[in-house]
Amino acid sequence: MKLVDFSADLIDPQAIKDAGYVGVIGYFSDSRPGANFGAKPLRRDYCDRLRALGLEIVSNYQYGKGATSDWRGGFDGGVRHAEIALKYHTEAGGHGNRPIYAPVDSNPSLEEWNSRIAPFLRGWASVVGREWTGMYGNARCIDWALEDGVATWFWQHNWSGDPSINGDHPAAHIHQVEIDKRTVGGVGVDVNITLEDDYGQWSAVATGGGSAAGHPLGVDLVPYREQMNGLWNDADNTKQLIVEHTTESESGNTAVIGYLERTGNGSYQTMIDFDGEEVRMVPDNKQAWAAMMQGNRRGLHVCAMGRAEWARDRWQQEGKLLERTAMRYAEWSRRYGIPLVKISAADAANGVRGIVGHIDITAAFHESDHGDPGRNFPYDIVIARAFEINNGTTISEEFMSLADDELGKRFGSRSKYRADDDLVDTLAGFVLNIDARIHEEHVEREALKGVGWAVDLVKREAARGDAGAQAVLAEIEGSE
Repeated sequence: MKLVDFSADLIDPQAIKDAGYVGVIGYFSDSRPGANFGAKPLRRDYCDRLRALGLEIVSNYQYGKGATSDWRGGFDGGVRHAEIALKYHTEAGGHGNRPIYAPVDSNPSLEEWNSRIAPFLRGWASVVGREWTGMYGNARCIDWALEDGVATWFWQHNWSGDPSINGDHPAAHIHQVEIDKRTVGGVGVDVNITLEDDYGQWSAVATGGGSAAGHPLGVDLVPYREQMNGLWNDADNTKQLIVEHTTESESGNTAVIGYLERTGNGSYQTMIDFDGEEVRMVPDNKQAWAAMMQGNRRGLHVCAMGRAEWARDRWQQEGKLLERTAMRYAEWSRRYGIPLVKISAADAANGVRGIVGHIDITAAFHESDHGDPGRNFPYDIVIARAFEINNGTTISEEFMSLADDELGKRFGSRSKYRADDDLVDTLAGFVLNIDARIHEEHVEREALKGVGWAVDLVKREAARGDAGAQAVLAEIEGSE
């Protein structure tokens, strides 16, 4: 089946249908400065006209071009453009469970891919979800996107510089096969062929699969994979620890778990992908093959898609992954009483309960050289969110509540001259009383030395009737 894409002006839907096309790939973006594209963005009334004739709609976005290509904005650019795309897509009648294709409208180098485009797509996915992130790119970019796990839907173009790779890519859903060679209704169009039954068309929303990140958390969130049977020890673990790991890959749950299944190279209780999808692999009452004998025996193991080398700000780009990880921490803490506290390697070795990384297991027991999830994994963010999930309040709010309780508690005197053991003041009151006595003694001591400012203060308080100040003043005047 063939689709057209166009931006110069709107085309009468009947003309599109009469020309033999099944639908359009529409632009849900503004015209860039200096341009005035009549079909950017498509609006609700036009989309309704298309659908009334049974024409399909696929959502696409492109604002900049060449030196101003959208992907040059990196992660922040991906967020900004995806927010605009999603707004126009939704206003026009597009469903949330349909992809929006992000533009890689060039033949970039690998350096450009790594430094700009992959971050751009991650930013895009942080808005629409990776499961609904599409990419318009050449075959080489599709390979890179699959390797890095940064897109799920692919609209292939042929700007590759290499005709030998311009055949239909096996992962592509749509292939743009002709550019600027014909018109429909007097408007220039590009021609595309569909390669999958579901290529992102709005009408297929019923079979779109929903958002993995939207699943409720539960012990059996996703059924255990039978292939993992045998990749764990039947003995229970002590549930002393929650142990964080990283995949050292960005290829997604399916690819990583498939590798573990094929190679028998290890397992975890659960694995969490960038889009928040969680796949349970080993039951909680078994020992995963995750961190050698001591780590396996003591812990519940959660593996995050990502790399130990990542900086903290790189981790913070994966909001859905961190949210799902926090939900898992919260669940295990509630169920097994594991404290939501990051502990040290020495603590883990001494039997303290809490949260560690594989790197801490290595330092504690010296059974391997693994260093994941690295030094920059944001435990503080994940633990604070897990605490909030379990308690309905933040750690800071809970701390302040406890602090208020302590500061309001009354205590008895500890003076050996006290008359009784009655509760006489709060902790804050005692501290302020100590401050008062120290300052008074300092002023009176200086006044007895004849220091002018101190004498003046003593005279002030004596005139107000303070007996202690009057006694000091009498001593001063008696010595003159």
